[in-house]
Amino acid sequence: MDFMRLFKSLEELLYEVMVMLVFFPRTLWLTVRYPQRMMDYADTELGDVQSEQYKDTLSPPLFLMMCLLISHLFERAEPAQATSLLPDFLNDTQNLLIFRVFIFSLFPLIMALRLLQKLRIGLDRDTLKPIFYSQCFVTAPIAMSFGISRSVSHASFDGATTLASVLFVLLIGWYLAQQTLWFRTKLQTSLARGFGNALVAAFVAQVLIVVAAVVVLLAGQSQ
Repeated sequence: MDFMRLFKSLEELLYEVMVMLVFFPRTLWLTVRYPQRMMDYADTELGDVQSEQYKDTLSPPLFLMMCLLISHLFERAEPAQATSLLPDFLNDTQNLLIFRVFIFSLFPLIMALRLLQKLRIGLDRDTLKPIFYSQCFVTAPIAMSFGISRSVSHASFDGATTLASVLFVLLIGWYLAQQTLWFRTKLQTSLARGFGNALVAAFVAQVLIVVAAVVVLLAGQSQ
């Protein structure tokens, strides 16, 4: 009986892993092609029963984590990149991935909190979750571009650094544009105010990331 239960679990695990090979590129394409639609989709899917949620895409948090994993793999594939500045515990792959998931999850969190604040909606798990999930969709491509851009910048061909910088700047511009449209729609306000809200939230998230990085570096030095 235990053997059959284990076999069934392995069967389900294999299926889920292989399904991700199909639904990850699908989710990435839909997010890049229809970002606003995917953000609305995240809101509506959470209203379904759990077994019916995200049947044709990856769930937003899983999508974000997969993008970070791909980013990490690209970065690790380039041997010229140095990790000597990292604390010892972040040289471990698992710890570094966990830290990066935390860092990039600050953007969806702060964007969601900003919207709740502007809408004057009470903060609780139920009000925060759908907004956080919708934000994970548009944050994921930016998270993936981080490692890819770093890897490209260390490539041996001429103009690699310029190409990496242009790629990253374009994606940041895309991200801010989507946040601007999102805030404008949700708050029923102008593009200028939408951009202002997006910029403020992104700045706060960036400050928190810097603080977290400093804390981690200091913790590593004290070991």
